[in-house]
Amino acid sequence: MGATSPLWSRKLAAAQERFQVIVREPWGRIERIADGVWALVSDPMRDRKTICNGGIIAGSNGVVVIEAFGSDEGAVWMSEQARLLTGRMPTHVVLTHYHSDHTGGLRGMMGQGEPELMATPVTRDDTRGNEGAPNEILSLATPLDMIRPTEIDLGDRSLVVVPRRGHTDSDVTIELTDPAVIFCGDLVWNGMVPNYRDATPSRLTQAVRLLRASEATAYVPGHGALADAAALDVYLDLLDDIEAAARLAMEDGRTAEEAGAAYRLPSGLADWTLFNRAYFEVAIGAWMRELGAP
Repeated sequence: MGATSPLWSRKLAAAQERFQVIVREPWGRIERIADGVWALVSDPMRDRKTICNGGIIAGSNGVVVIEAFGSDEGAVWMSEQARLLTGRMPTHVVLTHYHSDHTGGLRGMMGQGEPELMATPVTRDDTRGNEGAPNEILSLATPLDMIRPTEIDLGDRSLVVVPRRGHTDSDVTIELTDPAVIFCGDLVWNGMVPNYRDATPSRLTQAVRLLRASEATAYVPGHGALADAAALDVYLDLLDDIEAAARLAMEDGRTAEEAGAAYRLPSGLADWTLFNRAYFEVAIGAWMRELGAP
């Protein structure tokens, strides 16, 4: 993947730091959003220890770590950051969905103290299909409601885990009101083209519009720099452009492969990182399947 990320794009990522950076490593940086709220912005183009973004939320009675990251080593590192920042080991671990870059470090994460693992039943079950999945840990996960929000009480602070769909069939967002921050999982990407591998495109766009309609002042995407409302507008423009490309391809009788090969990012997004050129074909193909292409 590093071949698609020239030095100038790495400099661009550094320029997108929105908050005070308190930890910096080759695999990512931790930004302090507010008292007791930190976000990890991973840089998988340089180092794959953590791969995805995540976060730490601390209250008087607990510490939540969001995601289990891409490796045991990365998860152990993030747990240690939680201890250094809060004086306590994580009491809860929340998974936004099942993809291995968000769950690959479960053994490392759950080996640090005795945190409560929280995931939807679909996330739990689908994670079992990942190579080397820790079934012994997943069987102990506390199931999150897939219809109603779940509150996690941390004493002087609470957060809400909101069930959503779009990137997968079992996404959740983790939301705070003070400060107004949303950890979006892979429903939102910023500066990086999203992966539609398991997406339902119309639900994805709808979910992002709902997030944009909130009063959040900061969004933590699943990948890429921390975002604000303007960044979500840009992201929605990209989602709409991909939909338009798929509809046009169907009208012209082209395949997803042909349309993906011809697709170009909209004006102004030339500096966005593309993990894999096939992402265009995957995204357009997902739309074509939903729209009923033969």
